[in-house]
Amino acid sequence: MLFAQFALSQASIEIKGLDNLQVDSKDLQNNIRLLLREVQTPLGRINQDKYSESLIKQVQKALQAFSYYDANVSINELTFINTPTEDGRNASQISYQVLVEPGNMAMVENVVLINDLAQIEQISIPKEIKDLVSQAAQMQGKPVDHKKYEDLKNRLKTFTLLYGYFDFNFVVHKLIVQPGEEGESSAAIIHWIFYLGKRYAFGELDFIEQTRGQEIAKQVQPFKAGEYFNQSKVGDFSIDMQSTNYFTSAIARANAQNAVNYAVPIEVILDPKPKDTFEYGVGVSTDTGPRFTVDWSRPWVNLDGHSLGATLYVSNPRKAIQVNYRIPKANPLNDFLNYQIGYRQITENQTQSDTFSLGVQRQWGAVEEDEWDKIAFIKYERESFTQGLSEQETTQLLLPGFTYTRTRKQGDLFVNWGDLQQITIEGGSKSLLSDIDFFKVSARTKWIREFGKHRILLRADAGAISTNDFDRVPSTQRFFAGGDQSIRGFGLNEVSSFKRIIVDGKPQIELLGGKFLAVASAEYAYPVAENWRVATFVDAGNASDKPLKDTAVGFGVGVHWLSPIGTVRIYGARGISDIEKTFRLHLVIGPGL
Repeated sequence: MLFAQFALSQASIEIKGLDNLQVDSKDLQNNIRLLLREVQTPLGRINQDKYSESLIKQVQKALQAFSYYDANVSINELTFINTPTEDGRNASQISYQVLVEPGNMAMVENVVLINDLAQIEQISIPKEIKDLVSQAAQMQGKPVDHKKYEDLKNRLKTFTLLYGYFDFNFVVHKLIVQPGEEGESSAAIIHWIFYLGKRYAFGELDFIEQTRGQEIAKQVQPFKAGEYFNQSKVGDFSIDMQSTNYFTSAIARANAQNAVNYAVPIEVILDPKPKDTFEYGVGVSTDTGPRFTVDWSRPWVNLDGHSLGATLYVSNPRKAIQVNYRIPKANPLNDFLNYQIGYRQITENQTQSDTFSLGVQRQWGAVEEDEWDKIAFIKYERESFTQGLSEQETTQLLLPGFTYTRTRKQGDLFVNWGDLQQITIEGGSKSLLSDIDFFKVSARTKWIREFGKHRILLRADAGAISTNDFDRVPSTQRFFAGGDQSIRGFGLNEVSSFKRIIVDGKPQIELLGGKFLAVASAEYAYPVAENWRVATFVDAGNASDKPLKDTAVGFGVGVHWLSPIGTVRIYGARGISDIEKTFRLHLVIGPGL
């Protein structure tokens, strides 16, 4: 037999008789205790019978919420103990026992649903509404479930508004419990009468103020006039307008009160961004050390939405500045033409590089989540570089190519499900303004999945270069491995093809960069406290002159902190390669995808 004892401010209570129930006894006991707290405690034995009656009513109310309408409840061993207080008065400490005989659960005997669904064009009725009505009908023959009943009723009211049934009328919504005859259990009837009415459609856009940006807003509009109304698309419209970065704020809202011929006008309020905006960023990682960025943008070069921007990036190993001019096409969110000019300087490990670049990109963004972003580009790069101990080289390349990318994820700050796929192919020829014949393909995949408390992260990087003169391939085009996002246990780009040499009588390693890249990683994490996970991982691969040659391995453990600014990951890693054995700490901040 279940037994529970707990203390209120002035009462000690035992509850008996809640064993072998068809519901969670713990939830039922908690509900009883909560309702008993609402009964005002008497100061003494006066009104003891009335007090007991109030307790019984509250227990019966708690039981009815779990479908036990025929329960017998009694209050036994009710005692009052007077104890003196600090101010000299007496306070009553009360104890009693609640004895429950639950009886049978009340069953839903009949469900009566009267509506106009049969008279409405079925294609216009959303699946969510059909499912709700079906779930209500399926309650017949089952125990009364007040929580589910209220949930279905409230969701029906909500979905009718979300899907444009603005004339919806819930005439009757009752759950009637009828006491059973002598020796019989109580039974319930669910009675609904509702009329959806006609489903409204989207009307025209109504711009509240005449301001720039109206054409941009129309280009990201996720619906057309005449389509069936869907409030979620109105919300998406606001988000998409804001995401174009043309507006300080952009709000879309349905004005059902001004609907004409069942068409709802969509009011749009736009607040264009000022002429110039600046954004500053700071960060740190074990790969780059401290880093600083400045972004400048002029979102409104003209009323067609042409925009101008520049980015400055500064860290110890890398410095870069890039200016871009963007022209929106069919959808300014992800469909655009972009002109770029930039300069990049790299000083890391055995790489010294200065690169001037010009480029044109044409992006066709994905429409649906499972579709791919497609980018075609042509870029000119002139790079002066020194790799290892070789002489400085200068190589110019004219590289047409394309990139396919797809990113899917759930969550922004904390990604608990997601994957990334990316492939880039580019190439140049001596007959087309390049100093060498050059062809390169690179690919990346990354997967995050959670199964209960178990979190799995898998990633892989692969690539290959074909050329007639590898010595003149720029350092930034060669493959390197190692670092926070590659093989942990090694520093950034410390793993590649190498040559053992003697300098001043001392053996040294000269990093050459690789023609081939193959890196794979597996990480497992498990929560150990609120906002904390422990992790273990293994990374393996190399950047080499032959596929899968001289594999380096990194393995270790780490902790994840789900901080207010995102996931902070700290790893201790052991790296093992043909060159050396190392140990490094890695710090990474970000969503991990």
